[in-house]
Amino acid sequence: MNCKKIVKEVDKQIAPKLAEIEDQIVYNQVKALQAFQDNSVAEADLNGATGYGDDDIGRDKLDRIYAQVFDAEDALVRPQFVSGTHTLFTALNGNLKYGDTLTYLTGCHMILCKK
Repeated sequence: MNCKKIVKEVDKQIAPKLAEIEDQIVYNQVKALQAFQDNSVAEADLNGATGYGDDDIGRDKLDRIYAQVFDAEDALVRPQFVSGTHTLFTALNGNLKYGDTLTYLTGCHMILCKK
């Protein structure tokens, strides 16, 4: 069997999955564009800010866009988060009080476990 036939056969086999993926891409793109429209994003919102974070309308709109796209109550989108652990700490620190116990269904997180 030559390469051309193999490629055609594989294309035939994966065509349904590719169509499914394409449908998901279109759905997500429409969802994201709708969030931009619903939040009235303008060119001015995409400009840089002073860095102080005072009345940063673009940043606030980006938070609302993420919340809408991911169907979340709220969102905090910042380039200052440097890792997944950093974001987890921020979320847990904002939701747990000092002395609270956090229980994982999957067991203790490797960084939070006491050795």
